[in-house]
Amino acid sequence: MLSSSPHRRSRSGLWFAAFTIVSLLLLLASGTQPARSLQQASARALDPVRQVIGGFGEAVAGIFGAIGEIDRLRTENDELRRRLAGAEQRIAELEEAAAENAELRALLGLTESLDMDLLPVRIISRDPSNFTWEFGIDAGSDDGLAEGMPVVGSAGGTGSGALAGTVVSVGPDSATVRMIVDVRSSVVAIDQRSRALGLLQGQLGGQLVLVQVNVTDELAVGDTIVTAGLVLGDDVARSAYPRGLLIGQVQAVEQDTNALTQTGFVRPALDFSRLDRLLVVTAFRQD
Repeated sequence: MLSSSPHRRSRSGLWFAAFTIVSLLLLLASGTQPARSLQQASARALDPVRQVIGGFGEAVAGIFGAIGEIDRLRTENDELRRRLAGAEQRIAELEEAAAENAELRALLGLTESLDMDLLPVRIISRDPSNFTWEFGIDAGSDDGLAEGMPVVGSAGGTGSGALAGTVVSVGPDSATVRMIVDVRSSVVAIDQRSRALGLLQGQLGGQLVLVQVNVTDELAVGDTIVTAGLVLGDDVARSAYPRGLLIGQVQAVEQDTNALTQTGFVRPALDFSRLDRLLVVTAFRQD
């Protein structure tokens, strides 16, 4: 290869010598008062630059710190939400258990107060339509159930057994109960106070009416309606329903257009939309 030009090497040497001389002069002058003044002036001139650079660094550090804090808070919030959801689920389970416990206690009270053979059952299905009131229960012929057996429930805080309906179909391990508010249901009922007799029928919307009540019989708002334990007409067969089971209270009374009978509108003692457990009357004694 060709060697470097003598002129290029001489220029490089001159630059190096000049840099060395200037460095020595600056080093010697750095201890003098003018040099120190120049250094201080330069430092003061560079202070704003250092402050901007320092402030920018602090801002960058603050941004990264804020991002880290946001991530920490997000993780903490997720954990709190998870724990809150778990607590709410536990509360719901406890409330459900308490409600079930109260319902079981009420049914236990009925089994002890009613002179009947009763089989506790749970409602496992409901007719979704607004025109029929039939519920499926978790017992059937294997448990001794048969069509026509009456079904009772606990009437809220009254401590009384209220008529719910009757078994209309039975399978080996399940059955269907038609509620008294179903339009196809009818029960011979009586006014507990005045002894006015009538036929209780279901209505659309879960209501009851007491029809064929003699206009000369007294029927008043607030009267309690119970099962009569009778069969109307010439039929001498035993009633399918025990006597004295609570049905509801009279809300209104209207005289029929024939002027011979009157109709009572009855509010059911049971809330059929909230029923969960029932008792099937497998046998009862009645004089």
